[in-house]
Amino acid sequence: MKDNIENLLDELSEKIITASNLEAPSLDFTANIMSNINVAAKQSESTIYTPLISKKTWFIIAVIFIVVCAYLLLGSTSESIGWFTNVDFSFAPSFNMASIFSEISFSKTVLYATVVLALMLFIQIPLLKKHFDNRISFE
Repeated sequence: MKDNIENLLDELSEKIITASNLEAPSLDFTANIMSNINVAAKQSESTIYTPLISKKTWFIIAVIFIVVCAYLLLGSTSESIGWFTNVDFSFAPSFNMASIFSEISFSKTVLYATVVLALMLFIQIPLLKKHFDNRISFE
C-alpha cells in the first residue's frame, strides 16, 4: 500500500515537473542585482567608517607628546625649572630606579622573541587595518 502511494506520488511529481516551464532570468540579471546592491550600499549610513579619533587629533597628540619628551630630554634639570622649585617632593620615598631593574635579567631567547613579536605587530597591524578597510568599502 505504501509502495503504491509512493509510486503514484513519484509519477505525479514527474508530470508536474515536466509540465512546468522553466523560467530563465534575463541576460543582465546579475548586473541589475549588483547595481541595486551598490545603490543600497551608497545610501546606507551604517557602513560608513568614521574613526573615533580623527587624524588631526592624532597629529596634535603626537606633536604634544614629542614636545614634552624633547623638553624633558633636552631641557634643563628639574632643579632649575621655575615651577618645579615650588613643589615639595619630600613626601615621596627616594629610591633609585636603576637599582630596581638591575636585578632583572632576560635570556637572549626572550629578547629575540620580544623583538620579533614587536616587528610582526608593527607589520601586521597596518596590513590588517588595510584589509578590514577594504572589506568595509563597497567601491
